[in-house]
Amino acid sequence: MPDPVFDTNIVIDWLQKRRQAADEMALYDRHRISRVTWAEVLAGEPPVSRDRAAYLLENFEIIELDARIAATAAEIRFRTRMKLLDAMILATARVNDATLVTRNTKDFPETMPGIRVPYRIEQ
Repeated sequence: MPDPVFDTNIVIDWLQKRRQAADEMALYDRHRISRVTWAEVLAGEPPVSRDRAAYLLENFEIIELDARIAATAAEIRFRTRMKLLDAMILATARVNDATLVTRNTKDFPETMPGIRVPYRIEQ
């Protein structure tokens, strides 16, 4: 299996100690996220727990946005009309020859190449 890039929802599940997320991460030696995911996770944390979340995110290799990722995201956004932040996360995976691990099938259909949906959460 190629090294993954984890989407925001998987990281949030891991922070919330959801077993499925921990099991998925245990499959890989390398844990990478986009700088966009890093920002989305911290933006969703209340100030009282933000420092703890930032500390836990140190377990991940952060892939910074660069010109190649930005150009790929722009092309994805143009072709699919995907939200720009989602396109940036997907572009981060694609530029780094990685699988995007997500459970966001609304924005990243399972049939899209390079997408892995390891589990679902019933609402």
